[in-house]
Amino acid sequence: MATAAGAAAGTRRTGRAAGRLAPVALIGLFVVYVALAVLPAASGSNLVLATAGGSPGWLLGPLRFGGAGGADGPLAGPLFYAGMWLALVLYAVVILRAAQVSRRTAIWSIAGLHLLFLLAPPLLSQDVFSYIAYARLGVEHGLDPYTHSPLDIPGDAVFPFAGSKDAESVYGPVFTLLTYPLSGLGVAGAFWVLKVVAALASLGIVAFVWRAAELLGRDPVAPALLVGLNPHVLVNDVAGAHNETLVVLVTMAGVLAFVAGRPRAGPAIATAAAGLKASAGLVVPFLVAAARPRVRGALLAAAGAALAIALLALAGFGTHALDALGLLSSNQGRSSRWSFPYKTAQLLGAVLPGDRVDYRDAVRAAYGAAFAGVFMWTLWRTWRGADAIRMAGWATLAILVASAWLVPWYVLWLLPLAALAGDRRLWWATLALCAWMLPVAIPLGSFGF
Repeated sequence: MATAAGAAAGTRRTGRAAGRLAPVALIGLFVVYVALAVLPAASGSNLVLATAGGSPGWLLGPLRFGGAGGADGPLAGPLFYAGMWLALVLYAVVILRAAQVSRRTAIWSIAGLHLLFLLAPPLLSQDVFSYIAYARLGVEHGLDPYTHSPLDIPGDAVFPFAGSKDAESVYGPVFTLLTYPLSGLGVAGAFWVLKVVAALASLGIVAFVWRAAELLGRDPVAPALLVGLNPHVLVNDVAGAHNETLVVLVTMAGVLAFVAGRPRAGPAIATAAAGLKASAGLVVPFLVAAARPRVRGALLAAAGAALAIALLALAGFGTHALDALGLLSSNQGRSSRWSFPYKTAQLLGAVLPGDRVDYRDAVRAAYGAAFAGVFMWTLWRTWRGADAIRMAGWATLAILVASAWLVPWYVLWLLPLAALAGDRRLWWATLALCAWMLPVAIPLGSFGF
């Protein structure tokens, strides 16, 4: 009898402990995120790439009081990488145990962490200063950002902080025109406006996911946490002020309109997102295909939005801006060391005669063909009645795997679709991709692999 009672008590304790797993993981996640946001805010930080142009107070931000003295040392990158791994594990625990998280806790946690990374310095990327540079090219110097690069304005105040100094703009003409008014604010003012926009847009994406989940008859907490607590979203998209947040916000506005039963508005709004960045256009065919029997109206609405974007591009920048509207744009001329095509070519170069470059083009072609196959298959399934969001999610995963240019802030393209797909396999695949992308953009130095 005593043995049975003891076993029952042990079972209850185990159950209570399991019931506290998500809240404990969430607290741990907060601790890790505070370290990731605050410690890099130091002069010359290796994790704030824009410190290559200096370390003014406006760049390091209000958290600079807690910046670590070793942020400019060789261990900064590896320690940050370890922190990202810990954050991803804790994040996965919270997601998998989301039923233990109340709605109020979810909302305040997501909002609080967005505020934290809004205040953080621009981590792991200088892209936000490229946005500013292109705006200043057009407004301050009268140069077309689609035919000129920051190298053409070496005396401008933004030049020391900008990344990809030799590259013309690959961003959509709508986004470029939206940044033009920021030129008059100076570099610091434009930077902080873009930071605020990124944080608010990311919160807007979470809000759209929450509402869409409710319309689909699902508990919105887990989908919201999947997007709003993701390490890549907070560290790269919010702290780095990437325009992916604005792009995906408009895309998800289209998805929400579609879920709300507006088959014409959904594709039209999602198409408008492609004016900010061409990659947003991938979702549109799935919303059109799912609009049966009103496909013609949805297609005309999307075509009208696309025509408006093209006319705006021509009026604002001439034909050169149309190059940025290609789905893969000029980024595919580059390779990131952690893209799947790069690693595949590298592996082939290691086990077969020759080196990676000998296999690069063939591997890229193979991945491109594989993506085309997945895209056509998922689009056909959508036409036949499969869930458009789930199919668009798998197609988005496929294009990230096939892309020769893979960077961690791109995962935001996938996360909201995976959150709403109701497909656990897609959730796991998304988590696996997040893990794969962890080393990207982190300066690992001699610890790299």
